[in-house]
Amino acid sequence: MADDSGFYSIRFGADPVQLAFFRAGLDRWLQALEWPEAERVDAILAVSEACTNAVKHAYAGGVPGDVEVVGRLVAGPASRQVVVTVRDEGMWRPDHGEKGYGMSVMRGCMERVSIRRDDSGTTVTLVSVPVPLLGAPDGSGLAAAE
Repeated sequence: MADDSGFYSIRFGADPVQLAFFRAGLDRWLQALEWPEAERVDAILAVSEACTNAVKHAYAGGVPGDVEVVGRLVAGPASRQVVVTVRDEGMWRPDHGEKGYGMSVMRGCMERVSIRRDDSGTTVTLVSVPVPLLGAPDGSGLAAAE
């Protein structure tokens, strides 16, 4: 589900084909929030990388499960950010010498990236770089709700 309310949520099967549908929905949500293009592309790339990792690695050798993506808009006094969590219920697998660039991509595109692993799965939390509020007094972005 995506809308301009500041909330986004989707749950999809850990299947590579589903990634395209997820990306389109995330893009629509960010466009509805009037997210600046460069930052929108970065956010989609970072969240997509987290989802791709879940699809490729979380359920290896077992029955595929789901990937859940939840995003929310956080507005401060002068800027706004999106916070997106990507969660799977799979088993964390240690790196076996693979030299991927996923974490570098996520960290390069977002302000903060954190990963929490436990017996119930893995949760990746991504916080975007701040962008201007819409309708701000200087003519850029959105004004904060009063």
